[in-house]
This record gives sequence, structure tokens and C-alpha cells, in this order.
Amino acid sequence: MKHTLAPALAILLSTTAALAADPEPAAPNSSPGGEQRLLLPADAAWKKFEESQKQPTTKPTTRNEALDQAQTWLTSQQKAADEFAKEFPKDRRRWQAKLIAARADLQSRRLRGQAEAPATTRAQLDEIISAGDAPTPVKAEAAFMRTINYATEFRAKPESYIAFHQAAADFVAKYPAHPAATQLEELDLRSLAEDPTTEGAALLKKYLVSTDARTAEIAKQIHAKRSKMEEVRQKPVELQFTDTNNKDVDLALLRGKVVLVVFWGSGSQQSLAELAGIVPTYGKLHPKGFEVLGISLDADKVKMQEAVKKLGMAWPQYFDGGGWKNKISSKFLIDAVPTMWLIDKKGNLRTTSLRSDGLESVVLKMLAQ
Repeated sequence: MKHTLAPALAILLSTTAALAADPEPAAPNSSPGGEQRLLLPADAAWKKFEESQKQPTTKPTTRNEALDQAQTWLTSQQKAADEFAKEFPKDRRRWQAKLIAARADLQSRRLRGQAEAPATTRAQLDEIISAGDAPTPVKAEAAFMRTINYATEFRAKPESYIAFHQAAADFVAKYPAHPAATQLEELDLRSLAEDPTTEGAALLKKYLVSTDARTAEIAKQIHAKRSKMEEVRQKPVELQFTDTNNKDVDLALLRGKVVLVVFWGSGSQQSLAELAGIVPTYGKLHPKGFEVLGISLDADKVKMQEAVKKLGMAWPQYFDGGGWKNKISSKFLIDAVPTMWLIDKKGNLRTTSLRSDGLESVVLKMLAQ
């Protein structure tokens, strides 16, 4: 399955394994002659802090147990990191501790479905980035996290696209050898598929004439998708299919209702998470005129049906086994799951950037129109 920006960010936010290692190790616990020395207070505290970094050895038996275990582990990391930075404000390792605290906070929030970082965590990352004595690898990781955080704000703050593009360019220019530099460049390019700003449109034009063949090809695909979406928005969306229960579905016959079209795949965890959030909203608002249509980009019908049953999706589903060559998704140039289209009572596409956590309030407003 291809992925949306969101799951890609989830992977990148985990950062590299280098974060768990001391960028500038303390002196060894022995003298040149081999005799042992007592650990200094900061060294002892750092050793204790490193213990908090070790992953749990107990294997969880359920998903909820795994989530609880992860939350406990991340909370422990954050607490230990904060304590070290506070207790040893002059120790250079405090910057790594602050970085790990910020990372743990971001990961913990993502597990709770809160993608955007709070102001305190953003300020902590900014502090590391501007610190004169912070090790370069730590500053690079902080800059990377801060850049990625702009992307988590796209849906709520379209202007964050501009900040993300600038931060990504600055990161690549300053840390070209960083393992994430190439990934960040591609994320920056792919974000232009939904960037509504004039700055984004201008940047895409530059990518279209890039001397790098792969970059130019991706930009060409994104330009085609943007053009297709502009075309789709010009008139009521046309969509007809026979669902998996052999019933005919025609969007034109759903005029007067608010309709959510979800392009999804059972192999995408982000798809499953969003669908799980849609189910209760559908149950609550369906009697009031809210409809959902699923377009499965699965190639395996059994896996698709298992997901439908497990999540309790009671709405029509389209499946043709084509995977990414699915006839409907291909028609609309869908290249990521989940993709969610919210269509108003007149059949017009209103938004493609909504997510399940904000769905109910938006649908209620549209139903009242």
C-alpha cells in the first residue's frame, strides 16, 4: 500500500537510533592506569537515564496492552530526560535529554491521536536548534522534528505549508548528509499535491523543470493530480458502482445528503484508524442524512471483508481487486490512502483534507445548510 503523508510522518518522527546514544560520551569510568573511579553525579544520573531508554522486554498480548506499554515507556523516558536536564543545566548532554523528552512527547501524543505538538514542545525544539553548545547531531534531529511538526498542522493551518517548505529547504541545505534529508525533500515535494497556497504552486513549477529526472517526474504526477482535482471541483462529482453486496450505488441519487467517500486499504494502519473514527459518526448522523461510501484499494477481497466486519463498516463498499489499479481510484488519480472526500448536498466536493476527529462537527454544519 502506498501511504499518505501522515503515516510517513509517523515513521519519520521515530527519528534515528542515534538519539539513544550519547553524541559525546563522558570519560570512561577508569583512569589511564586502569584503576576504577567513582562516577560523577551527572554521569551516574546519565547512566540511570540511559536505562529508561531500554525498550520493555515483556511482550503484550493485545493491542491495548501494547499501547499502554508504549505510553508508560514514553512517559518514563520523558520524565527521566526532563529530570536530567533540570538537575544538570550546565552539562552538555542536557540537550540530548531535552531532545529525547520532546521526541517522547510527540510519539506519546501520536499514540493518543494528537498529531500537533504543544507550544512547550515546539519551544523546546527551538531552544535546542538555537543553542550554541548543542552537539550538531542533536541540533539536526531537533530541526528535523520541528520541520515535520509543520506538516502535522496542514489541515488546521494551511499557512503552515509555507513554513514547512522553508524549514525543509533550510534543513536540506544545512544537513545534506543527514539520513532524513532525502526523505524530507520528497515529503516536501509530495505535500504540494494538496498545498492550496500560491507559494506552493510556484514551488511546484520549479520542481517541474528540475534537472533531476525523478523529481521532475514526481512533480509531473502531482501537477496532473492538482489539475484533476480542479476539474472535479467544477461540477457535481460523478460516481456510480455496484457494491460488494451487488447493490447499485449512484452519487447522483444521494443529492440532499452529505456524503463521505473514503478511499482506503486494509493494509494501511492509518486507513483503519480513520475508519474506526468514522464508524461512530456514521451511526450517529446516518439517520439525519449522512452517507459513507467506501472505495477499497485492496487486491485481496478476504482481507478487505475482514476489515469491514471487524470495524463494523455498514456502508456500501466498492472492490474490484485491482489494488492501485482500482478503476475508480485511478479515474480520480488517487495515490494515497486514506483519502477522504466530503461531498455536500448538491454533490459538490467540499474538502479532501478532513479527518475523522473533526468529521462530526463539519457534517452537522453541512447537514444544516
